Amino acid sequence: MSPAFQRFNSTNLRLRMISAAIMAPVALLAVYLGGIAFGAVLTCALTIGLYEWLRLTAPATPTKTTAIACAFLIVLMTVGLLFSPVYGAVLAVLFTVIIFLISLRDKNENAGWTAFGIPYMGGSGLALLALRATPEDGMGLIFFLLAVVWSTDIGAFLVGCLVGGPKLAPAISPSKTWAGLIGGMGSAMIFGYAAAAFFGAEHPALALILSPVLACVAQAGDLFESHFKRRSGVKESGDIIPGHGGVLDRIDGLVFAGIFAYLFQATLGMQFNWW
Repeated sequence: MSPAFQRFNSTNLRLRMISAAIMAPVALLAVYLGGIAFGAVLTCALTIGLYEWLRLTAPATPTKTTAIACAFLIVLMTVGLLFSPVYGAVLAVLFTVIIFLISLRDKNENAGWTAFGIPYMGGSGLALLALRATPEDGMGLIFFLLAVVWSTDIGAFLVGCLVGGPKLAPAISPSKTWAGLIGGMGSAMIFGYAAAAFFGAEHPALALILSPVLACVAQAGDLFESHFKRRSGVKESGDIIPGHGGVLDRIDGLVFAGIFAYLFQATLGMQFNWW
């Protein structure tokens, strides 16, 4: 039996399915409720993600600096939720500079990547808050985004295991294949269109174009994190989620895709009035 099929039939897959069955309803309920519930779940995930990012890119970061960075993230997300994502973005710039200076004081040779954790996690969080706050359409836009990102992961995993073939980026992520990427894009088109149509997009056919683009962006986010895992010599960013690894391992694609989706909606999406 090939390694791909061994992975496909492994106990790890069952753990992934069980964990997903628990996490997905929580995430979907938070999106449905919006407001404080959505902001709280999102902030919690991003804060854990930031902690894992700092441990991954700069493991020598002092505990005090890590705590300050996480506190900063919670503050900017709270401001973005209660007041405006724009105000949160202003704080994100300020907090990034402060963390960078603190890291230089700590003689942290990875000060840049340590400070980058604030816009990396905070930027996506504010983008998702802004999307969810879109009048009348916010819930549908987030559900559409989740449908695309999740179906990309599932499609890429299944097709990659079943087909195999040339590696997508062997130096970064040896398990990813071109077949998996194409499978993920195809899956994203199907589920993205279905979500757009179900949640009342004005022109759901545009999802057939946007979904595969978002799939590629999500895969880029996955590869971005994989680069640092490879550099650090670890397989996962953490072990908090059975079968999945760390929280960052689960949201790396959403981080990139969330920012892209917000920028699209704020520019071309508004012009085309697609939702």
